[in-house]
Amino acid sequence: MHIRISTVLVLMAAILFGMLLVGLNEVLLQAHADTTIEYVSSDAATYFRLYKDVYEDADPTENISLFLIGIPILSMIITGGSLWAIQLFNLAVMALTLRCAMSTFGTMVARLALLAGAIVFPYFLFGFLSLNKEIYAMCAALFFGRYLVRGSLRALLFALLLAMLARYYMFMTLLAMVFFFPRQRPPRYGLILAALLVISALAPIVKGMVPEYSSEDVKDVSGFTGLLFSTAIENFGYVLVYPVKYVALMPQRAYSVLLASGRFGDYMEGVVSILSLAVFLPALWLLFMRRAGPAAQRLIVAGLVAPMPMMWSDIMHWRYYSYVYFFFLMALVLHFIENRTAAQTGTGEVPEHA
Repeated sequence: MHIRISTVLVLMAAILFGMLLVGLNEVLLQAHADTTIEYVSSDAATYFRLYKDVYEDADPTENISLFLIGIPILSMIITGGSLWAIQLFNLAVMALTLRCAMSTFGTMVARLALLAGAIVFPYFLFGFLSLNKEIYAMCAALFFGRYLVRGSLRALLFALLLAMLARYYMFMTLLAMVFFFPRQRPPRYGLILAALLVISALAPIVKGMVPEYSSEDVKDVSGFTGLLFSTAIENFGYVLVYPVKYVALMPQRAYSVLLASGRFGDYMEGVVSILSLAVFLPALWLLFMRRAGPAAQRLIVAGLVAPMPMMWSDIMHWRYYSYVYFFFLMALVLHFIENRTAAQTGTGEVPEHA
């Protein structure tokens, strides 16, 4: 039985990180309790505190909203408060996702490039350490990327399942994207535009109905630009706001690297913004210069439209949408590494028509 070197690397990394979790079990538990975990995860301490203060003895069947917005809390209830079990589950999900996503590519160079691109992304690298939703969103994006390239229905199923664990509206996003990106055909740009117009019409009506994502408290910390976007969306202007807000949010945290705030989270957010720009700009160039093949084109357009059903909220933080990094990363690996390496070695290209 042939086992790829990339698979061995992922397995070895998973074992190493698993041993790290065992050794740091008490330290990580205390970090959630005293909020120092916020150095690597923005909301982990909040989820942990809410579980301890409110939901530790709760019956999840009596609070259905937990299934929609509180997966980290729900997982604590299901495991009886075992943070370690959740961390091991997150690590297993990451390892399985990487293994599946790397198998999208036929060359070793491309698989290792994807692995390197994934582990340098801070939200992904530290995703297994804490209670968070972002790790599921990023893994969902990688599975969906494999579906867009290879047409794997199993990958699509995993993508939808993980999207549900991330955020309920991300599940609806990926479900819509199945129709936006039909197999063996170009993206349905007309349907994407129609969806954007529908969201523009509905956003002012439903904004106040979505808990925690559109409220006066959120507006208070969103700044002048956020208030400007919010006002336009409330006046049915989301169709115009979306591309501007998308481009404005991505580099917003890059300045954090230059600020000596002493908060590790600022540096991490800055790195996320810089890496997002590093894959976004060349991907955009490929798209508009018409250099991308069909599969790479689907990935790039997916990265551009994936936040569309979510970005009408008042939140002004790229973290909620940064999972698009993986769509652009896969497109760049496919175009610049996979196909060129395959052509040079005569191993054959990834079927761009798939």
